[in-house]
This record gives sequence, C-alpha cells and structure tokens, in this order.
Amino acid sequence: MKKEDTVGLNTHSLNKHIQELALKQWWIARQIGVDRKTVSRWVTGRVKRMSRANAVALSELLSCPLSDITVSDECDVLATQEEQRIAAELIEKEDLLQILSATDHWPLAESLIKASMLAHLPKRQMGQLYNLLSIAAWRQGHYDEGRQRAERALDLSQQIGDPFIAHKAQVNIATIESLTGRVDKALEVYESCIKDPQSFAKQRDLGSAYSNLGCLYRSFKRFDESVVAQETALELFNQQGIDLNAAISCFSLGVVFTEMNRYDAALSAFKNGEIASLKARYERGKDCAALYSCDPLSMKGETDAARDILIDALPKLDNYPVYDLGLREIAARVFRRAGDMAKAREQLNIGLERSKDFPEIEAFMRFEEARYLLTMGKNKLARAAQESGTGAFLKATLNCRAEQKSITEYGLENVAIVALSKRKSS
Repeated sequence: MKKEDTVGLNTHSLNKHIQELALKQWWIARQIGVDRKTVSRWVTGRVKRMSRANAVALSELLSCPLSDITVSDECDVLATQEEQRIAAELIEKEDLLQILSATDHWPLAESLIKASMLAHLPKRQMGQLYNLLSIAAWRQGHYDEGRQRAERALDLSQQIGDPFIAHKAQVNIATIESLTGRVDKALEVYESCIKDPQSFAKQRDLGSAYSNLGCLYRSFKRFDESVVAQETALELFNQQGIDLNAAISCFSLGVVFTEMNRYDAALSAFKNGEIASLKARYERGKDCAALYSCDPLSMKGETDAARDILIDALPKLDNYPVYDLGLREIAARVFRRAGDMAKAREQLNIGLERSKDFPEIEAFMRFEEARYLLTMGKNKLARAAQESGTGAFLKATLNCRAEQKSITEYGLENVAIVALSKRKSS
C-alpha cells in the first residue's frame, strides 16, 4: 500500500472515543470488516498508520471527524501505549527524582511523572508513580497534596499486595508528619519500617529512612541514637555512590554534633556535606554548607569570622523557594552572638513568618527569639517568647523540648544568656 493511501493514527484519541462509547474490539472489527488483531494493533499503537478507507469507516463508526483519530505526517511521533508504559517504568527504574533533585527541578519532575500516568498502566506502576508524585509535592512544600498522593499509593499497594510500594508510601506520610507537627507519629512509623529492611525496594530508600530517623532522634534529644542512624545512612549512601543523599545526611549529622557541643566534628561533617554536594552537583547543598558551618564556628567563640561568612552566604538562600528553615535560626544565632542585633532580629522575623505551619521549627525559632530578647535585656518579652516556643514544642509532640526553667544558650547546659549591656561592659 502506498503511503499516500494511508493516514497517521492518533492512538490516544482513538482510545478515548472507544472508551467513551464502551465499544468492544471484536465488534469494531466486525463492523469495519477487518481482523480483530488489526483493531488490537490500532488501539495499542503497534501500527502507526492505517488505510485511509479504514480510517474513514472507523470515524463514521465512532461518529467523530476523521481528523479526531488521525494525525498529519508532521505529527506522527505520538507515543504508543506500550511506549508510555516503558516511559513510566523508566521514570522509576532510572530514578528520575534522583537525577533532577540535585537541581531542585521538582516542578519539572512532577510534570513528567503526571504525563506518564495513564489509566492503562498496571497498578504496580501507578503505585510507584504516586509515591514519586508524593515526594515531588512535599519537596515543594505542598504537604496536603503529598499526603494524598502517598495515601493513593498505599491504597494501590494494598490492592496488589506490594510491600515495597506500601513501605515507601508509609515513609512519605511519616516525612510529611514530621514536617507538619506529628513528630511522635513519624518516629513510630520510621522505627517500624526500619525493623523490616527487606521491604525497602532500594538501598537508597533504606538509607533515607535511617537519615530521617536520625533527624527525628535529634528532635527528641536522643543524640547518640541520632548519630548512629546518620552514620548508618552515610554508610549505605557511600556504598552506593549516592552523593546527594550523603550530602543531606552529612548536614543533618553536623546539626546533631553542633547541639552536642562537638564543634570540630560538626565542622568536619559540614565540610563532608559540601564535598558530597560538589560531587553530586547539588547547588543548594553547596550554597548552604557555609551557612551550617557558621553555627559551630560561632559557638567555638569565632563569632566575627562566623558573621563574615554568614553575610557572604546568606543571600544565596534567595535562590531557593524551599530550604531548611533551620538556617534562619542559625543565622539569627550567629548574628546575636556577634552582637549584630538588627540582623539577628531580621532573620528571626523571616524565620518566624515562614515557620508558622511547622510547629517544631517555629518552636526552635521562638527559643532563639527568647535568647535574643534576653540579650537585649527584655526579660518579660523573652519569657513570653519562651512560652510560645514551649507551646509549639508541645504541639509538635516534643514534650522533652518544652523547657520550663530559664532558657539557656543553645547547645550548652546551664549556660545563662548574658545581657548585651553587661557583655559590652565586660
């Protein structure tokens, strides 16, 4: 058959019309006078062209214009159902999120995943893609949407009995819980998941669970356990050569070491995080490494050096719509300890405004605000800020963080805040 006697087939539109009319392939084949296998090739996209006569007959049968089920020769590259299935499989297998996460292109990842999610995909693939959509959503700060996607993945996993999809969905939900205030629930889920490491589809997923668990242990002041969890995560990431996740885990480990007063260990962890970020081409990690390092440097007594580094690094946060809000707490603390109270107040204002929906982060910010106010000699306001922080910690189910005594310097037991006037006179 000559090409001019054929037309390009729009598989997507053809399937849409057939589904809307609830027609059977055998019935279509009988009406047009072709073999049933021929109709199967049309709807699956195994053939890209069909005879013009059959196309006309098919359009009349479907009561639609010929142009609805055909494409011009310039547009005959539409993916078939099989090609779409393969694309969906590759998104999971080749780890699209891992490829794009270094650049923070979460909207692009979300769009590509959604484009591959069609009704004909197997439930297993749909469950995997819903989990990926959940990650892309909460990475952008869309927590309600992220929860809905994870719950859909969990529902599909239960329908087909797939523990890998279920585990990943549970971890996604736990991550969202930890970010939005149910830290106790998140800890319970992570500890439960870790007990069954064989249910993680990939070592990277297991490593991420350990890293997130380490962050939760730090929230509950279980510092030694936090270090062990982060080091376990790092071992898994380094074995697999997953530099981006290793960078994130290094930063989390450095935060724990800082609060434990292990400043040199913290600085080393942050440096390792920077190196891993450079290897992974993780721009946000590279830009934030200096900000993290300012905290232990300042707490070691090198307040002016920390302040100078902070002033140079802080503007880079504006490049990222979503980042660790704890960096604002660090910035406020570093400026306060250097005596730059105007800049400390500015960072507190930014942090408090952005953390309104995140009880744990708000609580840490309120406690740092209390230290700032004590330094300014405003004891009553400081007490009010501390009480607000205590309420936020309780809301986040972190009773162990809800201080009732006079607030002390961050990371140091029983070290009182010195008022600015007294510090200057000394």
